[in-house]
Amino acid sequence: MKQVPSKCVILAVLPILFMISACAGYGKLSSLPRNETDDLLADLLAQTDRYVVHYHGNSENIVSGVLFDPKDDGKHILPEGMLWKEVSDPETIASIIIAIQESYLPGYLPRLFSINAPRGESYGYLFTGWSYLVIRPLDEQTLRVYGLKGPPEYENVYPGGH
Repeated sequence: MKQVPSKCVILAVLPILFMISACAGYGKLSSLPRNETDDLLADLLAQTDRYVVHYHGNSENIVSGVLFDPKDDGKHILPEGMLWKEVSDPETIASIIIAIQESYLPGYLPRLFSINAPRGESYGYLFTGWSYLVIRPLDEQTLRVYGLKGPPEYENVYPGGH
């Protein structure tokens, strides 16, 4: 019986290990159960002063997501990109949530997600109808997020949010 040289085994296994380690560096969105979303969203809106809040969109009326980063947990979420804007007024945040809920595009189903680091710890929340966000750790306490699609109103005309 012919033996496979160890170099061949190493060369075959090395790309697989590289792919696994590359994917391990990303965080992920975890969809919260729909029956918990309304109550948790109401809690977030009632306590906006406890969060650093950003919306993703062209204006407060044309949005694709709202990010809630707890202020006092020792962790931070840094949104990257021109469409992310910080907002602190509770009434404005509530109107942004309503704008997201009223957006219509097939496949855009607003729900609340937990933003999780690669090891699974929650850093905050994202309310959006999209299910994709790039989440990369910068250090032990900080995640950078980007790659959220543009507002649904623009996706009809400009796929990818451009």
